Amino acid sequence: MATGEVIPFESLLNPISDENPSGPALRSDGSLAAIYYEIRDASQQARDSERQVREYAFLSEEDKSHEPSPESPNWSKVVKLATDALAGVSKDLWVAAWLTESLVRTDGFAGLRDGFRLIRRLSEDFWDTIHPRPDEDDGILHTVSQLSSLNSTLITPIQEIAIVPETRSFPSLTSVDYIDAVELDKMDPDQRSQRIAGGSATLDMFDRAINEAPIEALNDLLEDIQAAREEFTQLCEVLDDKCGQDEDGYSLAPPSSDISDLLESCFDRLRDLTRHRLAGDAQVDADPSESAQDSPVSARLPSSNEVQNRDDAFQLLLKVSSFFRRTEPHSPVSYALEQAVRWGRMSLPDLMTDLINDESVRREMFKRAGIPDPSDRTEE
Repeated sequence: MATGEVIPFESLLNPISDENPSGPALRSDGSLAAIYYEIRDASQQARDSERQVREYAFLSEEDKSHEPSPESPNWSKVVKLATDALAGVSKDLWVAAWLTESLVRTDGFAGLRDGFRLIRRLSEDFWDTIHPRPDEDDGILHTVSQLSSLNSTLITPIQEIAIVPETRSFPSLTSVDYIDAVELDKMDPDQRSQRIAGGSATLDMFDRAINEAPIEALNDLLEDIQAAREEFTQLCEVLDDKCGQDEDGYSLAPPSSDISDLLESCFDRLRDLTRHRLAGDAQVDADPSESAQDSPVSARLPSSNEVQNRDDAFQLLLKVSSFFRRTEPHSPVSYALEQAVRWGRMSLPDLMTDLINDESVRREMFKRAGIPDPSDRTEE
């Protein structure tokens, strides 16, 4: 079961008043500007503290002895300030963006899910009066500018959400830990030993932590990630519709690909890690809207990776390609495998057309081999 709501949606989505559903603009109302700046400054202070904590963690023990320990970032304060402002003072997308940045730190994927849902509902219910209003210079881009920044500011905190829950023997493990563990596995023994002694996670640690974690906790985490993905997809659709397009036909909605790709990666990574534990349970589908019987790809996937026919072999190659794309995005392996599958699905004439650029050489090859030239069919 997915984690319950972490913010009070009913109060957050109630109109400020019948006459002015979104309330006054925080920045343009002198008496309310202090609320806006308090939220903004609290968010910036938490971000600065977070950066200082990261920098402190990389110091040597000797250097740490000469430096005061940094304060922990107070994201809960931002959640409280932003929630109070949105519920009782003003419906403001910038404040909602700061709230979402805070929720991902305080409540992980469930917080991310609810942050996306809140922004979507505010956009659906209050768009005609939502703050900040479009300005003369940037139009609607001004209204959604803080939402646009989420495509970069959310990346690191999402990577630092636990994808393996804390267990009796192991701390919670994140996507950052997993990427480091993959890199660690490629190091020479001496480097590897040094990193492990320094506290780096290993792939073996991930396997053991997964085996020790309660199945319910793993399923809940998968459901939270998938729910965050679904909410983000719906949010992007709403913003795309509300923001419209520029004069050249390009969408004015905030960019979204980095968040979307990262959430997909988190989901796929945890699903792959837990596949052996959750094999007997109904594991969360990557796309719940498509059942296995409706999906020809799913229907063809061989059980226990047994290759029974040509399509099975191609599907397994694509699964291996997906693994390398997630764990070694800099490597050409995933692209080479996908290219091999593409070529494998071509007819021989189409393959030769793809591989041989010189038309005269290609025609001579077709002639000698007695193969019809695809270009001849096109010209008829």
